[in-house]
Amino acid sequence: MKGFASVRYDTVLAPSERAAVTRALSSAGAEVSSWTSAAGRTYASVGFEADAALASAMQSAARVDAPPLVVLRITPDHSRRRGPLLDALGGSGRFAGIVDAQPDGDAVIVELDPRKTPLAVVIAAIDIELRTAPGRTIEPLVLVDDATLAAFARDCLQEPKLDQARIIEPYVDSLSGTWAQGAR
Repeated sequence: MKGFASVRYDTVLAPSERAAVTRALSSAGAEVSSWTSAAGRTYASVGFEADAALASAMQSAARVDAPPLVVLRITPDHSRRRGPLLDALGGSGRFAGIVDAQPDGDAVIVELDPRKTPLAVVIAAIDIELRTAPGRTIEPLVLVDDATLAAFARDCLQEPKLDQARIIEPYVDSLSGTWAQGAR
């Protein structure tokens, strides 16, 4: 079974450093599917076949979370709302699942463990905090795994039987390959 992880470096990696990590992970049977930088950090989404392969290939400077954390960049419609949002998400009364919250220009970067606090709860709290200004942008910085995505959809749609087996996107790639072969 394939596993997924989010990886965080507490510095912005240069392209050559990212390439070196990608090669090391590839040689261990893991694959980097995305890289991004925010708040002076570098984030990656990694797929792997065995935990040992991932652990042996990662540099000690990285934080690795498997299952992956949800990492979001939340940009309020007005920069003056960033401070109160940062306090709500990263202050002493923050949700148990919020691992970290950092400013990033006019935005806030939030790292969330969705097993401790559901993503839908955090999104609702963001919308409550910005209630006088519903305009906001939320951008995932690492890939959101199927289980978290299904839980978010289940909570938002209030559909208790919705689980990751009912998410169609993971199956589209394999089906599109089958369709392309049949069309020849």
